[in-house]
Amino acid sequence: MFDPAAASDNALLITEEVLVFATVVGSAAALPALIEFIAERRKRKERIDLSLEDEPVSSLHPRLAGMDALLESIADLIDRARNPPIYRDLKIGNEVLIIGPNQSGKKSLAQKIALLAGMERIVTVYNPRDSDALAKAKGLVRSYKRAKVLLLLPRIDLAYQQSNPELLTELDALIETTSERQNVLVVATTVSFESDSDLDNIFGIKIVLPGADVRHGRRGEIAEDAQRMLAEVAQYYLNTAVSRGFRLDGLTAEQFCHRILESAINPAEIEDIVVLCETAALFRRRTCNVVGLVFTAEVLETAIARVVVA
Repeated sequence: MFDPAAASDNALLITEEVLVFATVVGSAAALPALIEFIAERRKRKERIDLSLEDEPVSSLHPRLAGMDALLESIADLIDRARNPPIYRDLKIGNEVLIIGPNQSGKKSLAQKIALLAGMERIVTVYNPRDSDALAKAKGLVRSYKRAKVLLLLPRIDLAYQQSNPELLTELDALIETTSERQNVLVVATTVSFESDSDLDNIFGIKIVLPGADVRHGRRGEIAEDAQRMLAEVAQYYLNTAVSRGFRLDGLTAEQFCHRILESAINPAEIEDIVVLCETAALFRRRTCNVVGLVFTAEVLETAIARVVVA
């Protein structure tokens, strides 16, 4: 006799077996894609690990030879990184570009700056062309809320030579967002440098080592109306500095502004030059027994050389 219940149970059993079989077949078909996904993720992690290093500054032992005079010449920049609250009113990004030939000690100089400035961590992106490493570095730096961090970007010129718009956007965002924080100092190194390039424009402070490959881009003539505007900008920043207690020594206001306008071609460069003058004046008053906050011809020339690579 036909048993409807038994037939129903058999049909259900067959359906379940079909579903299990289909699941197994589907899983087997998807297995290569899953394996490939896991392998790619592992490769990506390994690539980031090779491109990125986060270590305590106390573990560094940089070897420098013949750079004592250079370190002395940038003592104000080091002091600013070491004591950011003292310089907090100076509106300039904490980013420095070291320009020099291969094997000239650029990375060791950056590490020495980290030690002298009392930084606690150094995050190094060995391959600035790796967008994943850049993103990971940004997260690492952000995770240090109070610790003083030096973000080191060796051979940053390789990324700019690649001319990948998305990569450069990621790199620029990393530099701009991290250098705005008082507890972070961004230091990049480059073998080649061209004035008035994207690399020039993103770094307000440059340190040029002997033998550096520096090429001068065409700055061109500045129209008369633009010259008047730049003159007003220079006068504005000088007036602002004077209102905050800085003063000229051995220079008139006209001479000060005229010398800046001989080198700077945009308002950002003018502002950076004046702020670096303020940095040096603050440092000299703190450490050299100089009375008052003084802009001298020497202070001005040093500031110009750091902003406009000649």
